[in-house]
Amino acid sequence: MTARPSLIQAERVDWASLRCGCGETGAHVPETFARLLEAGSPAEIAEATLEGHINIQSLLFEVAVPVTSLIAAALQEDLAEPVRLRLLNDLLTCVAGESHWAEVEEGAPGIEVDCQIAAREAIWTLYQEYATGHAMLARYILEEVDPDEERFSHFDAKLISRVQKATERH
Repeated sequence: MTARPSLIQAERVDWASLRCGCGETGAHVPETFARLLEAGSPAEIAEATLEGHINIQSLLFEVAVPVTSLIAAALQEDLAEPVRLRLLNDLLTCVAGESHWAEVEEGAPGIEVDCQIAAREAIWTLYQEYATGHAMLARYILEEVDPDEERFSHFDAKLISRVQKATERH
């Protein structure tokens, strides 16, 4: 396995102190994340899912915030295309979800806001995805995370017609 900045970043987090959607602590999340990054097949991606850990039906748990930072770092790494797509989907879940009721009771009613702030670490990578990669998915993420509405509107005006044309061809 290659040294990945996202996995080095994971070492900085006290995962055992974080609540996870599976009912355990987040101690196992870095290993799951590492397996996802290295997944080579759809089955391996499914086995390394973050669903049920960062969220349950778009309701977020405490581990979602540091996972968002890991995704932001990982999107700048060399990834298999299906893994990149999975991470973008997970990122969208983190920035567009809302706190699980159990998290609200624990005093964390705005996990999605913290995820949006963390996702801004990858703002230009997300714009690159919008321009050349998974455009609509990146657009939905940017719509949630870019605080510069003028910048988003400018890029959106330039790129949306390109996205629509590509979608029509498929």
